[in-house]
Amino acid sequence: MEKLIKQSLLSGILVGIGVIINIVSCNNYIGAMLFSFALITIIKCNLKLYTGKIGYYTTSKTFSLFLILIYNFVGVILPTIGFVLCNSKVYKNFLNTSNKKFSNGFIELFLYSLMCGILIFISVYTKDLMITIFCIMIFILSGYEHCVADFPFLVINFSLVNMFKFTVIIAGNSIGSIVTRYLLE
Repeated sequence: MEKLIKQSLLSGILVGIGVIINIVSCNNYIGAMLFSFALITIIKCNLKLYTGKIGYYTTSKTFSLFLILIYNFVGVILPTIGFVLCNSKVYKNFLNTSNKKFSNGFIELFLYSLMCGILIFISVYTKDLMITIFCIMIFILSGYEHCVADFPFLVINFSLVNMFKFTVIIAGNSIGSIVTRYLLE
């Protein structure tokens, strides 16, 4: 259990670093490419990221997946919120990005998160460096939604409506990942 918590926490921290580099990057393509370092590291170190593990869902793994998700959320907050609160320019960019994300409707968020779930599962399933880089770049540049990467945007821009929208993102990521595994095997 302790190892699962540590690996989940570190995965969240890595995603948080990816979120930061993407927000501060002057070039969208470079920011998206650099974000991929997080998932590459997670895959190489066999860490626990909810969107990479939910595709392998079984009822016996429900509690572990819940813990992974919770500690991914804790981990992603550590670098992002601290960094955002220390830099007013980054805070403004972060808030603008959050407003844009949560201005989307429920169906749009579901579709964007579904696509992200597909891409993340493919990355984890193949464990291929180039596929991972391309999947992350596609997810970022297309505006797809990733529940762990989006969590700091919810925290900075919390409302009940945004919370409901966020649960749609979790559902879309989960379904995209689970269906992709089913179609691959």
